[in-house]
Amino acid sequence: MDEAPQLRRRPRWPWAVAIGLVIAVDAILLGFRTGECIDYTAESGAVSTCTSGPALGSEGTWLLVAVSIVVISYFARRFVRAARDR
Repeated sequence: MDEAPQLRRRPRWPWAVAIGLVIAVDAILLGFRTGECIDYTAESGAVSTCTSGPALGSEGTWLLVAVSIVVISYFARRFVRAARDR
């Protein structure tokens, strides 16, 4: 007897987990900051200064953001496709 092929449902949860992981990694990487302080003695007459910035640098931060947008867009598209197939 011929049976109609059952369509296999695509699970949605792996795509939602992947999106969450990308966001978590981004939050961790963008949360780290680096900096330096230059302390001068009072006798030198110079002012002590401190600088701070992202640990990845400006270019690394923009690259991370661009790659994350592409990856999250792909995962979101797969998530929507899996939801639509239900």
